[in-house]
Amino acid sequence: MNLCVLFLQKDEELTKRELFADVQTITLSSEKVLTLEDIKAEYLLFVDQDIRFDKGFLTSILSNLSSDVDFLQLTPKQAKRSIFKREDLFQASYENISGLKVIKKSILSSFENFDISKLDRPMLIDLYFDLFQQPLSFKTIESGYQFPNKVDVESVQEEVAVISHLLLSKNNVERRKFLVLYKRSLIRKLFKLADTKAFAELLPFSEQEAVLKLFREVLLDIDDPTLTQMDLDGYIPFVQMIRAEYYTEGIYYLRLMRGKRYWFNRSKKLNKKVKRYPIADSTSWKVSAPLRKGIIACKKIRNTFMKIGLSLLSLPVKLRYVGQEVWLVSERPDQAEDNGYAFFKYCRENHPNKKVFYLIDKESPHIDKVQALGNVIIHSSLKHWLYMLTATKYISAWVFDEFSLPNGPAKFKDLFASVYEKTPQITLQHGVIIHNIAPYLSKEQYNQQLFIASSEAEKEVIKQTLGYEDQDVVVTGLSRFDNLHNLSVKKQILIMPTWRRSIFNLNKSQFLRSLYFNRYFELVRNEKLLKILEEKQIVLKFYVHSQMQKFLPEFAFEHPNVQFLTKQDAIVSELLKESSLLVTDYSSVMADFLYMDKSVLLYQFDPYDNHHGPVQQISYDDFGEVYDEEDSLVEAITKSINDDFKISSAYQEKSNTFFAHKDQKNSARIFKAINDLKGARK
Repeated sequence: MNLCVLFLQKDEELTKRELFADVQTITLSSEKVLTLEDIKAEYLLFVDQDIRFDKGFLTSILSNLSSDVDFLQLTPKQAKRSIFKREDLFQASYENISGLKVIKKSILSSFENFDISKLDRPMLIDLYFDLFQQPLSFKTIESGYQFPNKVDVESVQEEVAVISHLLLSKNNVERRKFLVLYKRSLIRKLFKLADTKAFAELLPFSEQEAVLKLFREVLLDIDDPTLTQMDLDGYIPFVQMIRAEYYTEGIYYLRLMRGKRYWFNRSKKLNKKVKRYPIADSTSWKVSAPLRKGIIACKKIRNTFMKIGLSLLSLPVKLRYVGQEVWLVSERPDQAEDNGYAFFKYCRENHPNKKVFYLIDKESPHIDKVQALGNVIIHSSLKHWLYMLTATKYISAWVFDEFSLPNGPAKFKDLFASVYEKTPQITLQHGVIIHNIAPYLSKEQYNQQLFIASSEAEKEVIKQTLGYEDQDVVVTGLSRFDNLHNLSVKKQILIMPTWRRSIFNLNKSQFLRSLYFNRYFELVRNEKLLKILEEKQIVLKFYVHSQMQKFLPEFAFEHPNVQFLTKQDAIVSELLKESSLLVTDYSSVMADFLYMDKSVLLYQFDPYDNHHGPVQQISYDDFGEVYDEEDSLVEAITKSINDDFKISSAYQEKSNTFFAHKDQKNSARIFKAINDLKGARK
């Protein structure tokens, strides 16, 4: 009896190993077409991965070859049980079924789908599964080898390609027969692939979706009790989502489950270590105790002196404004372009004697225009601390907790908790609330004394989802909307997607695999879009959310009609005013644009990846037409261009009816509402 070892990968080093010195070895090459006639040996062993072999591997094989055996089933070390008869296949693992085999050359010609001249891994694994379906004799031996244990994106993609081939290369009848025998092994393998970081977090969504569709194909006839019997009951919610074709939700469930499992196991290990080695009993803990106590005491002394010192220094400031209200206004520390700045500008120009001050970072690119209005306080300066103690109202486009407290060796809220808790807070809002943003801005967590809204529908959303009472919410319109009139509009399209919580913390490599990146990368390079931009001499400006601007260079390319902008070289309010068409996704700037009676197109290719939930009172198509495919979106952009960007009558009507006020008096109404607000924060 003789044996030939065929390597599917070019691995000259492997073919020269002493282990295979006594048998014929061939490395498949695209340069030379191999046929079965070229192989003189009676038995073939295919090696397609970087497999680790024991020293006695070949000896074990050669001693078991006999003419009455069609193939040898070589059990890998990872397999918990061997396949001795066909009934074992119902419980066999995918790794075992797809494990190495020594096959009699003479039987290979009977397999229609096997062609050694075109051999690749999917075809080989298909052959391995087919062997067990034929009336062939086989013998199982413990041969001593181990598959590679790496789980990266490339290996997941490779295994997915194999399983896809196993299922999709067969007609419906063949597939049903195949699944009767191998369904359990495929299910376990698919769960094993899906429950990895490579699949759940690194694979592009399009590839994840393809895998989940395979999952659905295999899972259709598997009920929940069967999954429980297979010890897969923890995956049942995931399976229910896949059955219903909720693929995005399924992926997020996997991520949550993996995260929960990680921290459960992590805390379990830490608890064991703590119980085994009590920190309080350790010598280092006892020796360092005086130092730790000293550090804590020093911090308490520092905080006490800091509190006394700031309180004393604030007295002249308080005396200066005795009997007067002092308002602190803010938004992001590095910006002056949102409702905070718009309201502050209104106050300075229309109520110059009112003690209204604006907080801004000294490095902000917008600081000059704020300083031109006066009453500027540099963020985290001594003046900031003193005016926090003096102010009678805190006003923010967000909430003061997020961006407006001074930075320093101690936290303002720790030193002056009573002052902070009693001072009324007003949220001017970052934008129209068109989603369920809870728990953010909720009454329970943030307790704003006054909440600004733009419409009665939005007021209902705020009351029902955030827990505010009717008197807490005033429908005045947003302050920045007062500046959205008397526009000088250019032949310009603005693409302005918002951020995604799911990709915010990804590294560059992970981000480049995301659906978000790939969809916008392709959109700005769409040939039809670029062609009409050139023909009509239209400029397209691409501005991603500030949270995502670290990735902007990955989108950029050189084109005379396309510009890629950041907050360093563009002001969002100006971009919105001067553009003729807005393409966004879930961003509330869609409301700003509709307010100006201009067309909005919504590119929502990932509707379940939005970091906020929908609400009953307001839907996205109240602001613009929704598209989930690039081609249809480009057609809509083209139509808008050919119509000279004119808004449709339907959306003109929506613009007129949604907003309670379009009279440039929003800031005046806000000023009155804040001025009339009396009493401490409850």
